[in-house]
Amino acid sequence: MEYFNLFFIVILILNVESLKNKNIVLILTDDQDIHLNSVEHMLNVQQLIANEGASFENAYTTTPICCPSRSSILTGLYSHNHQAINNSLSGGCSSSNWQKLFEPLTFGNSLHSAGYTTFYAGKYLNQYGDRAVGGAAHVPPGWDWWYGLLGNSRYYNYNLSINGTEKFFANDYLTDVIANYSSEFLKQRPIDKPFLMVLSTPAPHAPFTPADRHKNSLPDVEAVITPAFNYSNLNNKHWLLRMSPIPLPTESKPILDSVQRNRLRTLLAVDELVKSIIDQLEQSKIINDTYVIYTSDNGYHIGQFCQFWDKRQPYETDISVPLFIRGPNIRPKSIISNPVANIDFAPTIIEMAGLNILHNYDGVSFFDILNNPSKHIKYNRTLFIEYSGEGNPNTISNNCPWKYDTELSQCSEDAWCKCQDARNNSYSCVRHFSDEDNILLCNFDDDENFIEIYNLEDDKHQLRNLARNQPNLITKFQLFLETLKQCSGITCYL
Repeated sequence: MEYFNLFFIVILILNVESLKNKNIVLILTDDQDIHLNSVEHMLNVQQLIANEGASFENAYTTTPICCPSRSSILTGLYSHNHQAINNSLSGGCSSSNWQKLFEPLTFGNSLHSAGYTTFYAGKYLNQYGDRAVGGAAHVPPGWDWWYGLLGNSRYYNYNLSINGTEKFFANDYLTDVIANYSSEFLKQRPIDKPFLMVLSTPAPHAPFTPADRHKNSLPDVEAVITPAFNYSNLNNKHWLLRMSPIPLPTESKPILDSVQRNRLRTLLAVDELVKSIIDQLEQSKIINDTYVIYTSDNGYHIGQFCQFWDKRQPYETDISVPLFIRGPNIRPKSIISNPVANIDFAPTIIEMAGLNILHNYDGVSFFDILNNPSKHIKYNRTLFIEYSGEGNPNTISNNCPWKYDTELSQCSEDAWCKCQDARNNSYSCVRHFSDEDNILLCNFDDDENFIEIYNLEDDKHQLRNLARNQPNLITKFQLFLETLKQCSGITCYL
């Protein structure tokens, strides 16, 4: 027994030694698309991360809304398993149940337990800081340095929990505050321990407020006119998209242009943050021993299918996200077509740290793909996409005719009262990749039991719903869907 204990201690020491200098930085944006040119003006992200590492062509969120997606990133679990199903406290977002059962399972807590110094700054979960679940005093387990935003994305006039103490910031741009705290951490961290940093910026989430220095930048940017932009043949789409006005009014185009312009302006400060972090890693001579991950919690749409601006839909604009990673042994300018998802981040980060994967993740690590160029090939995989719609009259403008309708939400007078969500905007989908098929199948939980299915190999903008004329295709992928609805752990990998 003594020999066994000595052997275990030696192995543990060797493992801790191997962790040194394998640092990890995760930069997480909020609602950043990959299909509407949001990375186009982020030259530092392109040059310092993408060109120095890998770019993923098929990176997805499994729930296209902030809190469930962030919960999946942190835990490696699908929404139906971590039980955060939407952005509300009653929907599990930063609830007491989440704090008790799932916060201990985050990759941050795992790395902290393994000897990492850990740092988190910025947006956490939308209901974080609610007084009903501990307020600012609640610091999630596993974080040594904690600068968590109370509530949803803001740029000015917000509160942070600074290691459990609430502090108000009026005129300090949040992205810059994150950059400043990050810089302090890199200067003050213990140099004999590896570190994990999560920098969670508000950009480019509404209200799309640029830093003052960027408010006149990119004056010529307009909304991206994809084939789906203001596409009005919507009889083959679920009911929420068929809500009037169809097509969008002509006078809406300048509004959509302004949304796109200001979203991209908010990202300019993120691009500066990226440069400041990379510069400091280089100055500290640890850049070659550090993984830097850049991604978003979900995508976005602006005008597609006569929607105004938001996420929450199962289309490529909303579920695809940017993903760029640089680090040890990752070949510069690599292009990876293998499909990956937000549920894969936790096991991947665990492997980046040199740790054994102990939790029963729904996702799988793609660390081996990063380090093995021969595996940069498209392979079979079926992802589960799920969302539970919300009804919230507090998000309906006062002058909208359905102001008190508890079944609807996100109905803005600026968007002609067309709602972006509803309780029956609930769906379960499979996003399937193989040599034979490139498919999205969705079942909507509404009165019509609406089904949408698209072959993205020849219809990448999802204009042609095949549900009426491809019953065999529906039958084939419904089998995948039924399996994934109840999956957990290894049964989620199809």
